[in-house]
Amino acid sequence: MHKNFLALLVYFLLALNVTAEERIFCGIDLIFTHDNYGPAAEYHLKTQITNRTGRSVSAVSTLFYDMKGTILGNAELNCDIGRPPLKSGSTGQCSVLLQTIDGKMMEKFGTSMWTEIVNVQLERLISIKQCEVEGYRYTVE
Repeated sequence: MHKNFLALLVYFLLALNVTAEERIFCGIDLIFTHDNYGPAAEYHLKTQITNRTGRSVSAVSTLFYDMKGTILGNAELNCDIGRPPLKSGSTGQCSVLLQTIDGKMMEKFGTSMWTEIVNVQLERLISIKQCEVEGYRYTVE
């Protein structure tokens, strides 16, 4: 009985470790908004996460990659914005605001240059195609 319990415990811990390094699809959403100075562009990194842990998850720590597998950066994606944390076994969206090009830049550089900056950043950020979950932020319940 004791051996079976230890074997089950080791299996469970290994399963948690495997899910923490899973490569999943992720990508950038460009959202146009408005701030105190004028139009603003926000670049949000988003993905769908299935919580395979035994606890509620409010965020995931991720590395993000291009299509070739080159690492481009890291971020903590929030899973509980505007809704409860992801319960065990649930799937939901996790996201983070990576960058904002604000209205102050348009005010300073003008519409043409602001638009060029928005497009250049979009070209750079849309190369993000995969995320690898490195860890979880659990919710205290």
